[in-house]
Formats: sequence, structure tokens, C-alpha cells
Amino acid sequence: MNRTAFTLIELMIVIAIMGVVFVGLYPAFPALSNYSARYQKTIAENTSLTLAYNLIRNCLKDSQRIVKIVDGRIFLDNDYYIAIENFGQQLRINGHVLKLAGRATISEIEHVSDTMFITRVNTGVDSIRVIWKVGVGYE
Repeated sequence: MNRTAFTLIELMIVIAIMGVVFVGLYPAFPALSNYSARYQKTIAENTSLTLAYNLIRNCLKDSQRIVKIVDGRIFLDNDYYIAIENFGQQLRINGHVLKLAGRATISEIEHVSDTMFITRVNTGVDSIRVIWKVGVGYE
């Protein structure tokens, strides 16, 4: 007997097997989507912190000395300034505004010397202290 198609019973068995497999995998789908969302948020936070690092680095590279640090603002000798605003969620560097993504913040400016200061960088997961020095390109 030559057959060119599946019987109804064979199709029903395949559909039943696929149903059992999908029911077994269903609880994993929300966890996968949550992981993907967290991963995308982490990438956005790190991208904005990298951009902030580059802007601060370029600003400090052209300066020689810190004039003063007042109320979250760092004034440099060549009329450049770095301001931390909105509870560390936003930076203003020479008039350019950068809003940090997600839980990333830059805060707690500590004046070390006339050429160095320290900031606290929170990535949402980790918190680190960064020592900045003027007149250095950090290459």
C-alpha cells in the first residue's frame, strides 16, 4: 500500500507530544524574558557610564588644575566645569548634559588635591571609587 499522507491518529500523537513539551517549557519563558530585560538594562547603564567617563576624561585632559569644588560642581582652571546634578543621575560638562541610564549614578565628590578628586560610581550592582587627575589623558 502506497501512502502519501499521515493518518489522523499519527497527527494527533505528534500534537499531543508537542503539547507536553511546551507545557514543560512554559515556566521557563518568563525567566528568559526577565533575564533579557536585565541584560539590556545593564548594557544601557554601562554604555552611559562609558560615555560619561570619556566626557570627563576629555575635559580633564585639557586642564592643569582644579580651582574649586562647590556643591557637586568641579571648576577647572581653563573655565571648564563638571557638575553632578539630579542626585548623580545627570552630568553637565561644559554645558553638555548627559543623563545616565537606569540605576547608574556618579556622586560623592571628594577633593584630594589641586590636581585630583575622587567620585563614587554606582552601576546599579557595584559601587566603585574613581580617582581623577587633571592634565592626564588616561590613555
